[in-house]
Amino acid sequence: MKIKILAFSVLFTSALFAYEQMPQNATHGVVDKDKWVNLDKNWVYCESGMNQAPINFSIKNSTKKPHSLSFSYTNNSFGFINDGYTIKMHFGSNESSILFDDVVYDLSHFHFHSPSKISIDNQSYPLEIHFSHVSKKGDIVVVVLFIQEGKENAFIKKTIRAFPKKEGDKLYVQGLNANELLPNNTNAFYIFKHKLNKPCSKKSLG
Repeated sequence: MKIKILAFSVLFTSALFAYEQMPQNATHGVVDKDKWVNLDKNWVYCESGMNQAPINFSIKNSTKKPHSLSFSYTNNSFGFINDGYTIKMHFGSNESSILFDDVVYDLSHFHFHSPSKISIDNQSYPLEIHFSHVSKKGDIVVVVLFIQEGKENAFIKKTIRAFPKKEGDKLYVQGLNANELLPNNTNAFYIFKHKLNKPCSKKSLG
C-alpha cells in the first residue's frame, strides 16, 4: 500500500473545535501525549523519536517533479461520530474523488488537527484538515489543507455546527461540498510519501 500526502495552504476562518485522535488503548485513562510511550512497547519513539510529527517541509530543499492532480468533489452527506477522543467524519453517500497521476482515488473521510502536524519552513498553522482518498488497489492519497484565519467559510461553518457534543452521539449532515475549501490554485503542492498517523513507530514517518 502506497501513501502520499499532498499539502496546500488555504486562508479561511480558523475552527476552534479541533480534535486530535488518541491511541485506541487510551481508555486506560492515559490521555497525556507525553505518556503514550507507556501504553505500547511499539510506541517508544513517542518519547525519543526525532522523525515524528510535526513534519517540516523545506522549500529550499524541495525538488520539483511533474505530477497531475484534479478534483471531482460533489455534494455529499456526512456522518459525524463523537467517540470520546475525536470527531470522526465519514460519508453517507459519496461520489467525490480526485485524479492523481492518472489514478482515481475516492474520498473516504476527513478529520482535523490543531495545531498542524505539518509545517513549511518551520511555519505551523492553527488548523490542518486531512482529506483521505483510497484507490481500488488500496493506495492512499491524503490532501492536507492548512487553515489560517480569514473570511468565513461555509464548509467549516457547517462542519463545526454538526459536531456531536456528547460521547456516543451521531449526527448526519447533507449538502457538504469539499470544493468550498480548495484554494484557487491546486497546481502547486508539496508531496510527502509516508504515513503521518499513529502508532508512534519511527518507521511510520520514514
